[in-house]
This record gives sequence, structure tokens and C-alpha cells, in this order.
Amino acid sequence: RAKRRGLLRNAAVALGNSGNPAAVPALVAALDDPEPLVRGHAAWALGALGGAGARTALERVRGRDPDALVRAEVTAALERLGMPQIAAPSA
Repeated sequence: RAKRRGLLRNAAVALGNSGNPAAVPALVAALDDPEPLVRGHAAWALGALGGAGARTALERVRGRDPDALVRAEVTAALERLGMPQIAAPSA
């Protein structure tokens, strides 16, 4: 039986593959989920769907997630949407 995080991950993947922009608000909300697995897949799905709402949400969380894999997925999603990677500030 799938746990909550697995179920939500699968839902994010399905929504991203759906091509339906109506899924964007649910995926934006999932960017704040306590589970990194869910946040990362929500970011992937937003990158797959695209659009202004997806881009704005991904920009909002870019570089802010405590999980390195989620940050990488957000960056990859933004790159798929045509947003260049932002270099880390030099010390």
C-alpha cells in the first residue's frame, strides 16, 4: 500500500504528464509539502506544464528549499522553461 508521500508523488507525475494547466495550483501548493519527495516531483511537474503561474512559483522557491535534490529539481524545471541558472554568489 502506498504511503501518503508516494501517492502524492504519483499524483504530481500524473498531473505533469497530463498537460492540463488547471493542475498548476495544486502543484504550486505541493511545493510547500513537508516531504521533499513530493516537493521535488511537484517542481518537475510544474516544469513539464509550464506557464506563468508555474514559472512564478518555481522562481519563488528557487534556492530556498532545505533539500538539495528539491533545489536541483526546481533549477532543472526552470531551465526547461527557459530560465537560465543563477550562479551562486561568490564569497
